[in-house]
Amino acid sequence: MKKLIILVCAISCIQSICLGSPLDDSLITELNTAIQHASQYDAEKMSKINTLKKLAAENSSAELSVRYNIDVQLYEEYKYFNFDSSLKYTSNLQRFAVQKDDAFLITDAKLKYAFILLSAGMFKETFDALNSIEARNLREPGKAELYSLMARYYFNLSEYTNDFMHSPAYNATANSYLDSALAHYPAGSFDHDYYEALKFLKKGEADNAQRKLSALIARQDLSYHERALATSTMGGIFIGQGQEEKAKPFLIEASIADIKSSTKETLALQFLAGIIYKEGLLEDALLYIEKANVDATFYNARLRKVQIGAVLPLIEGDMIRTIRSQKKALQAYLISLSVVVLLLAGLAVVIFMQVKKLQLTRKRLSEANLKQQQANEQLSEANALKEAYNNQLREMNDELVKVNQVKEKYNEQLKAINRQLLESNKIKEEYIGYYFKMDTEFMARMEKLIAQMDKKLLERKWDEMKYLLKSVDMKKEKEELLRNFDKVFIRLFPDFVTQFNAMFHQEDQTVLKEGQLLNPELRIFALIRLGITENEKIAEILDYSINTIYAKKTKIRSKAIVSKDEFERRIIENTNMNL
Repeated sequence: MKKLIILVCAISCIQSICLGSPLDDSLITELNTAIQHASQYDAEKMSKINTLKKLAAENSSAELSVRYNIDVQLYEEYKYFNFDSSLKYTSNLQRFAVQKDDAFLITDAKLKYAFILLSAGMFKETFDALNSIEARNLREPGKAELYSLMARYYFNLSEYTNDFMHSPAYNATANSYLDSALAHYPAGSFDHDYYEALKFLKKGEADNAQRKLSALIARQDLSYHERALATSTMGGIFIGQGQEEKAKPFLIEASIADIKSSTKETLALQFLAGIIYKEGLLEDALLYIEKANVDATFYNARLRKVQIGAVLPLIEGDMIRTIRSQKKALQAYLISLSVVVLLLAGLAVVIFMQVKKLQLTRKRLSEANLKQQQANEQLSEANALKEAYNNQLREMNDELVKVNQVKEKYNEQLKAINRQLLESNKIKEEYIGYYFKMDTEFMARMEKLIAQMDKKLLERKWDEMKYLLKSVDMKKEKEELLRNFDKVFIRLFPDFVTQFNAMFHQEDQTVLKEGQLLNPELRIFALIRLGITENEKIAEILDYSINTIYAKKTKIRSKAIVSKDEFERRIIENTNMNL
């Protein structure tokens, strides 16, 4: 198994060399190296934190202002690193501020608390925290931070809601707060230029946003986190424009900066995994999505974990299927290669023997020329040797004919393998596209239902909540899923039903009802045509018992005009795909 995984890695590397640009390759190498050393960067982060914790312990009896400042430093170290720990220190800050009875410190602590809640995707709690803050109790840097945080909150809410009714209003509110933030940030500062670029982006002026972000990225005075923020946003712009190849280097750079700064609340690596996955580089895609999942879990970013949870199983499933497919292909290639090697070895032995015999014949002819008195006897002997040689040549020709026949058979096998690979790619392409679409639609319906449930919950409309719950018809969802499966399958195999019925007498042929593409029995053999042959897997997909699947298959095969083995073979070989 380890050798097989190494082979997959090697193939992935070859694909990268053939398909990727030198710049992408160097960035990918740098990113993979950064992931390998992620624990070292985290250890450096923890070293700073432990030093501050030791300082806090030493000053446990000091002035409140001293303890407050130490906890502010701990909060700054934790706010992109771990939600639970940063939440603990914002609670400490609020307690110290209340004990000191300082309105400015109380408001500053509330602002930091709201920032942490928003980073974790807790919208309701963030809204309550922000509404409790009075801007007049904030000093100048705090006002800019408050307004930018309000803008982030409404932008995130708009993206989460994603509808035509609420999202425009949320975006308008966010832009208003963004204007207020820009009025308080110093001109030329990173925050001022970044939020100005964000404003251009939200207004639909992507060119101006890219120009502003390009100037930011070119600066040499940015921290890792600031560089990650600028490059990640630039990558997001290209993704929104459908230019994922241009987004890729920016997302890689953002991911590297996030890892080096031990930032766990991030999106860049997750988006990059999606792009790499579409390129077919499953090894790297799996590495990145698992790293993103580990970071989201460590930070306890709820929304990020949900987003990653929708992508991770797809990549892992494709990885397993790729390994299995390559294992089968490798076995076939090794068998074919072994046959060819054996044939070539046999041919070499025959040629060697013929050469030796030819050398012997020449020697005897030479002796015959030297012995004129024995010319007649040696001539007869030479003729006999010649005949033997001709017989051997004929045997060689027969062997060559056999080799050519084997070669023709091998070529036919290669053609069959190529067609199977083409069918497999077509099936994968159709069904991956189909399941991505179904997953997106399902998530959209679930998000809409959750939003409605939240609203009813807040309004305490229990009866309407029950109605909403009853409106989810899982049986109908399952039927819709099967109908969509039928559509995709018939698009791939338009003549499947006709070719299937050709194996039965007319009275035993399957007659579909009006509007039907497949019936339950045909779906069983449609899954077999796709390569799913285990009764347990078919039963799981079609929501039947294993006994039911077995009974239906047996009943159908018993009516066929061909044998069981011939029936299974025709299902696979005689049902042509629409390539």
